Amino acid sequence: MASSIRDYYEVLGVPRAATDDEIKLAYRKLAREHHPDLHQGKDKDKHHRLMQEVNEAYSVLSSKENRAKYDQVGQHWKEGPPPPPRQPDAEAFSDFFRQTFGGGGASAAEEIFQSEADIEATLELSLEDAVHGAERSFSLTAAGLCSACHGTGHKNGVFCQVCGGVGEVRREREVKTKIPAGLVDGSRIRLRGQGNEGPRGNGDLYLRIQLRPDPRFTIAGADLETEFRVMPWIAALGGEIGVPTLDGTIRLRVPKGSHTGGRLRLAGKGLGKPGDRGNLYVRLVIDNPPALTPEMEKLFERWQENFNARVS
Repeated sequence: MASSIRDYYEVLGVPRAATDDEIKLAYRKLAREHHPDLHQGKDKDKHHRLMQEVNEAYSVLSSKENRAKYDQVGQHWKEGPPPPPRQPDAEAFSDFFRQTFGGGGASAAEEIFQSEADIEATLELSLEDAVHGAERSFSLTAAGLCSACHGTGHKNGVFCQVCGGVGEVRREREVKTKIPAGLVDGSRIRLRGQGNEGPRGNGDLYLRIQLRPDPRFTIAGADLETEFRVMPWIAALGGEIGVPTLDGTIRLRVPKGSHTGGRLRLAGKGLGKPGDRGNLYVRLVIDNPPALTPEMEKLFERWQENFNARVS
C-alpha cells in the first residue's frame, strides 16, 4: 500500500511531537475530508485510497505501544508489534457517511479533552430582547457518544462501522433557555451541560449574541442614535416630539432655535445592563411639509421677509 511508504505523521499532517489529542483532531478532520461518499468517479477511488492511508496512520499513532515502536524503527515497526486493526470496507464508509453527513457523526474518541466538548453558536436577538431579556427555543445539532462503540472508535478490534472510528455521532435536539437582560453585541452566554456529549460529561454551549439590525437605530457600543425629522416651526419655536425608544415612545422637548444635526440625549435609553445602560441620541433633521397650502405659503413668505429685514 502507498501508505506503507509515506510517513504516518505526514499522512495525518501533524508533527512528530503531536499530542494524542492533536492526532485525534487531525484524524477526525481528514476522515470527513476524504470520505469516499463525498466524491464521485475517479475522485471517489482516490479519496478511498487516501482514507485507507489515514486509517492506517491513525491506527498506529493512536496506540502508545505501536507509536513508540514506529518512532524507533520507522517503516519496519510491523516486524515487531502485532498488526494494526484492519481498515473499514466500503460498506463501513457508507455507514459512517450516513451518520456524519446525513444526520450523523461528529467529534471525539475515548480520551476526548474537555474543550472539544464545548460548542459555540451565534444567536441573533432584536434590540428589545437584548435589553429586556427573553425566552428562546432553537434547534441544535451536537455530538453524542456512539452507542455502538461507546465513544472508543473501535469495536471488536476494528474501527467502528457506525461512526467510522470517530467515536461520536451528531444528534439534533431542542434547546430552551432564558436570555438575560442587558446584553450587547458580542456578549456570550454560557449554558452548562448543553454542549457535546463526552466520556467525561457534557460540554457547555456558549451563545455569542449578534444584534439584529434595526432600521430605527444606529448602534455604537452601548449607545444608540436615531434620526428624527421635525417641522421648521418646531425647530424655530421649540416643542415636544414623540421619540421611539426600546422602552416605548417617550416625549422629548426640542429646544427653541434647533438646527439640523443637533443631538438631544435620552440618558439610559440605550443598550446594556439595567441601571448601567447607554444613551439614546436623537439627531434632528429639519424637514418641510409634504405640501403647502396657500395660507402656509403666505406665512413662509412673511417669515422670509422678516428674516431678510433683520439681516440686511
